[in-house]
Amino acid sequence: MPKPRTIKVFIASPGDLAVERRAFKEVLDELNKGFGDGAGVEFEPLAWEETLAVITRRSQGLINQEIDRCDVFVLAMHRRWGQEAPDAKPYSSYTEEEFYRAFDRWHRTETPTIFVFFKDIDPAQMADPGKQLQLVLDFRRQLEVQRQLIYRPFADLEGFEEVLQRHLKAYVKGQLPKADVALAKVILPQHAIEEVKKERAEKEAALAKAEKEHQAAEAAVARAEAFALEFAERASKAALEGRVEEARQDFAKATDGTANLQVLYLAFQFYYRTGELAIAEELLERWLAISGPDAETASTAAALGNLAGIYHTRGDLDRAEEMCQKALYIDEKLGQHEGMAIQYGNLGLIYMTRGDLDRAEEMYRKSLDIDEKLGQHEGLASDYGNLGLIFMARSDLETAEEMHRKSLEIAEKLGRQEGMAASYGNLGEVYQNRGELDRARAMHQRALDIHEKLGRQEGMANDCANLGLVAKARGDQEQAQELWTKARDLYARIGMPHMVKKHQGWLDSLPKTAAKAKWVRGGTADANRATKGKKKATTKAKGIHKKGTRKKKA
Repeated sequence: MPKPRTIKVFIASPGDLAVERRAFKEVLDELNKGFGDGAGVEFEPLAWEETLAVITRRSQGLINQEIDRCDVFVLAMHRRWGQEAPDAKPYSSYTEEEFYRAFDRWHRTETPTIFVFFKDIDPAQMADPGKQLQLVLDFRRQLEVQRQLIYRPFADLEGFEEVLQRHLKAYVKGQLPKADVALAKVILPQHAIEEVKKERAEKEAALAKAEKEHQAAEAAVARAEAFALEFAERASKAALEGRVEEARQDFAKATDGTANLQVLYLAFQFYYRTGELAIAEELLERWLAISGPDAETASTAAALGNLAGIYHTRGDLDRAEEMCQKALYIDEKLGQHEGMAIQYGNLGLIYMTRGDLDRAEEMYRKSLDIDEKLGQHEGLASDYGNLGLIFMARSDLETAEEMHRKSLEIAEKLGRQEGMAASYGNLGEVYQNRGELDRARAMHQRALDIHEKLGRQEGMANDCANLGLVAKARGDQEQAQELWTKARDLYARIGMPHMVKKHQGWLDSLPKTAAKAKWVRGGTADANRATKGKKKATTKAKGIHKKGTRKKKA
């Protein structure tokens, strides 16, 4: 047996990540037992506590030697910038010194590969950071602007172990994502942004009036609300322009202590779309507490409906159904027909995910009936799209195509980009099932183009996954690997571990030597001839379905 290739991995982190540092060596040991044997590699931990225990703090020369020989440099950070380093000028901490030594070497030699992992920070702490945390926040924004290194968030110890293991595997397999991709935009609901702008103007007018009349208490309340609305507006603009870290920090200021439902709703939409589901859920719980968890109001129903969306994204279908049913009960009691249609559609998604197609169809048709009576065209587009998924799951591809084309026609008339992207993606799956791979590829690419424009990361992940299925069916293993790697990393970024696991499985199933034939976007090869005599491509079991239902507004 050939001797395994040694990969030296250095970890740098401040003192507030002691638990993660202990787990670092355990992750490498675990990788060596299974993955390492199969891949012919052995991971060697550097800067592990056992190594550092034999040196004093300023035996930095010995630590620098470790940095200079590592193949992978991992920087893990939370709220602290690191121990002050008066003898390491111009650096303000030893952690900073270690990072820039590795970074300077990477600039000169393109090695080591650098990963930066940030542990999630509570927005309340982010809103009022001390000196140490402010340095971390500034560093996060710097990485976002420069786009030179791979940096990823993690929520807890399990998340750290997962993100470290995933990136080390990807390093060995040559499946690392590119760090210099264009900044991802996060486009938030325009109606919510307009409401925030309108309300901000009202609060600023109230503030001016209160100050003029020397009403100190009223002025203080108006000032606080105007402050929250201003930062929410600023955050929305930063998100739209791809400055997501800046938006995250501004939303933390906007939501700190506020009871303004428009601010909470807009922030919820941001964190939900960036995959920070724990924060999104916390904001909805605050919303629910303000509107009244047992109140039978439209505001409470909206909060419950949005909570259902979070649980559905996590794969917790029982809790998602419970929230939907509560929201539906309130909407029915209030006669809120639009809300009823939305909840019927969301229940349909839940039942479809469980494989209960008959109940799913029943829910979708109830939603369709209401939307037809109300003339809710956006709702009708979602209903037709969801019914198309039912018929596709039943292999009735002709009716599925008819439903998706109806959905697309409405979305195009409305100019609703998200609806168009969903319809293109669903039509792509119909063509995949028929083996019409050129048409499938064209539809999925259209969907991907729109989702990239909108910054919808879950949509981008879906489209990349389906384009990978098309590439694999065409025999282009290399393109499939590239697309599934991108899909996997997008799912990881938005907090969908079950989808990460699924796509890692697809990647592991690919041959070790990917085919060299390149898939050319817009090519004209006859896919039907290319697949003649082979089993037709199918996404019945593996396809990534688009969600067509709507979100409840604040």
